[in-house]
Amino acid sequence: MEKEEPFEVTVMSDNSYENLVAEVKFKSKEIGLILSQENSFEKIDISVFSFLSDGKEKFYNTENIPGVCIELDVFLAAIDEAVQRLRLLDIPR
Repeated sequence: MEKEEPFEVTVMSDNSYENLVAEVKFKSKEIGLILSQENSFEKIDISVFSFLSDGKEKFYNTENIPGVCIELDVFLAAIDEAVQRLRLLDIPR
């Protein structure tokens, strides 16, 4: 049986961006990522966003807050999958 990833990647079009973007949502966390190729096809930019309702205070003290901390291996796997899918689905300029 295949292990379920702790994140979900969606490649989509967004009105805020000229090219496709990849959105990464960590299933049990309160943060996500947007990966875009606005500067060039080879250069991926990453934006971090939060689902936290009271936002700022938690982000100033992020030490071991379960809703924010993500294991490095999981974080890198999510980014790798998003980059691969974005490059497969987007057409270079």
